[in-house]
Amino acid sequence: MWLTRTGPLLAPLIGLSLVGCLPDNPNQGTDSDTGTETTGDPEVEGLFACEQAPCWVLVASQTLDDRVDVFDVGSQQGLRGRIGIDLKPDPSGQQLEGNLLDEPYGLVLSSALHVLVGHFPDIDRGSMLTYPLTAFNNVAPGGFYNVNEYFSGGEFQNGIQQLDLATEEPLFIVEQESGKLIVAAFKNSLTAIEWVKTSELLVLDPIDGPPAVLSLDILDDSCRGAWGMQALNAEGSIVAMACDGSDSLAMVSLPNDPDIGPADVVAQATGCSVTFPAAVSETWTTRFLAPDGAGGVIVSQSRIDGEPRLWHVNSSCGLSGAAGSDLPPGLEMVRSLREMVLLPTNAGTPYWLVASGLPQPGVAIIRGGASPSVCGLVSGLETAFTGDNDPYALVLHPDGTHLGIGAGPTINPELSEGSGQVLWVTLDTSQLEASCAVSATEVVDLTAGLFSAGDPTTWMRAPNILQLRDLGAQP
Repeated sequence: MWLTRTGPLLAPLIGLSLVGCLPDNPNQGTDSDTGTETTGDPEVEGLFACEQAPCWVLVASQTLDDRVDVFDVGSQQGLRGRIGIDLKPDPSGQQLEGNLLDEPYGLVLSSALHVLVGHFPDIDRGSMLTYPLTAFNNVAPGGFYNVNEYFSGGEFQNGIQQLDLATEEPLFIVEQESGKLIVAAFKNSLTAIEWVKTSELLVLDPIDGPPAVLSLDILDDSCRGAWGMQALNAEGSIVAMACDGSDSLAMVSLPNDPDIGPADVVAQATGCSVTFPAAVSETWTTRFLAPDGAGGVIVSQSRIDGEPRLWHVNSSCGLSGAAGSDLPPGLEMVRSLREMVLLPTNAGTPYWLVASGLPQPGVAIIRGGASPSVCGLVSGLETAFTGDNDPYALVLHPDGTHLGIGAGPTINPELSEGSGQVLWVTLDTSQLEASCAVSATEVVDLTAGLFSAGDPTTWMRAPNILQLRDLGAQP
């Protein structure tokens, strides 16, 4: 059921630091023709320039390689440039010794680029880095924005800001229409055997900190190990997350009001939750969900020794029916279901695409209903994934015609050579409703030719977060 806040909910963040503040009068400039001062915003050039809209770009967090990659996916397709985030440098590129992995994960590209970094300044303290888009004005096509161009001696430069979030594993981020940012903190070490700490949401104004904290223990079913947070409406006022440590779902409503601060947003938060039934002997991975377009969500649960389960949860956190676990002929070995995206359709029944890992890698199709089920596999991707790569991250163009896929090795990705892939796929969905069929009519490997075994700045071991954005649209 939905819960309304009735008692003290705010927990101030201790030790918050805001580093690298913007210089005085950041909008002030000089007209090159007259020499007079101007006060307009500086023009965005270089990496995020858009000369003629639309300018669609695909942004990928290379999580194990401390980097963000930006690709063109419009009329021109390929690498735009790369942003280094190796704040604790490891010349070997492995990021395995001690506390060298910074772990860029969730990101938002709007009027600025916000990137969550899971292990900076320390292994159990994450941060948010905010880059003004003009910071990349001098990045040449296909170029690399090296970390030493904006971070030196422990200080951030060139207008880049670091906000120490003082929480463990802040991994997912949603931007509200009001401009506020909602961050979901996993709150546990990903290497721990069991996740026992309750996760939390951080609400922050990127211009005026500090964040306010909403502990997810206010729900009927406490959320431990929050993963895969998604906005359920355009305003970003309702978010949902799977809770892997408690095998549950949490749904939280947060006011989308530009006139109130983060503390007031948290104070007015409401939410609901549901725990998925399971036998004592069953161990499930509960990490992935997607909106159903009607205020509810679909949630997947996977295990290596049996069929996955799919649940439909309505907007009040009620289960619509029993878990769907039927697999059609030819897909009996589907086990690991990962990120899902809702396909736009005029049918009353929703459909999703879902990344399917080993032992049957590909992109599966899910048909909705009270008990959703896998009903097919996208054709045309049979030879798309090279080496040990299988799909993990998905992002869909708003019109449903193109799909971005992030793929890498499932088994020990940190020890792999680093030749993961980011694909841009053209889809034919004309037979979706008639026969649960979707075909890939064109597959472009955006990362083809970019990997060099001897150059860690080209490695792609885990392209686990993708975001699609039209640079020509108003943020």
